Amino acid sequence: MVSADRDDVSRQVLGGYLRNFGSVAALCAILAISACAKGDPGDKGPPGAKGDPGPAGVAGPAGPKGDAGAPGLKGEAGPAGPPGPTGPAGDKGDAGPPGPAGERGEAGPPGPKGDKGDKGDRGDKGEAGPKGDPGFPGPRGDAGPIGPRGDAGPPGAVGPRGETGSAGAAAPAIRVVNGDAQAACGDGETMISAYCVGGDGTPKITAMTGASCSGDGAKTVVACVKK
Repeated sequence: MVSADRDDVSRQVLGGYLRNFGSVAALCAILAISACAKGDPGDKGPPGAKGDPGPAGVAGPAGPKGDAGAPGLKGEAGPAGPPGPTGPAGDKGDAGPPGPAGERGEAGPPGPKGDKGDKGDRGDKGEAGPKGDPGFPGPRGDAGPIGPRGDAGPPGAVGPRGETGSAGAAAPAIRVVNGDAQAACGDGETMISAYCVGGDGTPKITAMTGASCSGDGAKTVVACVKK
């Protein structure tokens, strides 16, 4: 289509030149137009020989860092290397906590009897012991002298007569035995009290019916009742 349009233009131009300038000028115009008109492309020729590589160009800017690739497979362990030199000895560590107590061993056979030791010195006197419980009541003392008779008071009002009470049980008779260093009750009697006159003042009970006192001039007094 383009080629046909160009031919029409060539004919129009050629006619004008023939009218104005003559045959020679028209021929030149035809040749010029033919030379200027572009024809259809020809067939592609065979490739030429490979040329020599050109000089290396200037390196361009570095591109962005790519993403990390997937981890590779774990390699096999290599052979063990030779042992290294022995290092210097370290400082001694602190002692650890004591371990649990071991089981008790069996008792060993008894050893030989040792020699008798020397007699030790006498120890210091011990402190006084606690106060003892009070002892039995002592015998009743002798009656004192009768005092002078006082003046008679005014007579009081007569009170009502009270009821007659029941007869009480007879009180046991108490017998006092005065001895020297020792005193005792008789048969059928029980000692209810004992004390010392003189001496160290502490009676020693020898039985249920007797006692004794120690010390210079000590006398023993016991009180007895019928069983």
